Amino acid sequence: MATSKPKNAQELAKLAALKPPATDYLPQALNAQHYAELLVQNGQWMSALNYMAHAIPAREGVWWAWYCARKAHAKDENPAVSHALGLAEKWIAQPNEENRQIAQNFADRREVSGAPNHVLEAIGATGELEDPVTGDKIKPIPYFSCRFVYAAAVASSYSPEPAAPHATANEYLRQAFEVANRIQLWSQYQ
Repeated sequence: MATSKPKNAQELAKLAALKPPATDYLPQALNAQHYAELLVQNGQWMSALNYMAHAIPAREGVWWAWYCARKAHAKDENPAVSHALGLAEKWIAQPNEENRQIAQNFADRREVSGAPNHVLEAIGATGELEDPVTGDKIKPIPYFSCRFVYAAAVASSYSPEPAAPHATANEYLRQAFEVANRIQLWSQYQ
């Protein structure tokens, strides 16, 4: 199944499977960046996280998910969490097949859960997968890693302060906007 690259806010919102009330802001959006800003301004932080996870390219998306997970688990003393985040950092520095498979294998063992594991799953989804029943190789599915990036961002938003996930999510969204600006993301969209 081929998924074409989204060209504008409407196509990005559709790719991210956004629903009302988030999609109610599409007619007001001047462009893809403005739509993301409208989501944040109107308190639609879950939809904004999802939208940004789909807008940012896979490698940068994994970096953003890793950033969120690392911030959320900064005080976590579980060595498996540190190891998972270290594997992610290694893939970010060298996004090769060997590092992808190491990250995917660790994720498959479920030695950690939540955001750190979602980051590793996002890494795994950037390459070829294997059917667990038949062993057949499955070509990378376009935008599949975005789902795990989104899951990592959401899980990270609830990790440090479960009572105020919106405040944490807004911090992570600021970082996503910085990534988008650094890679000149918005120039790709109408």
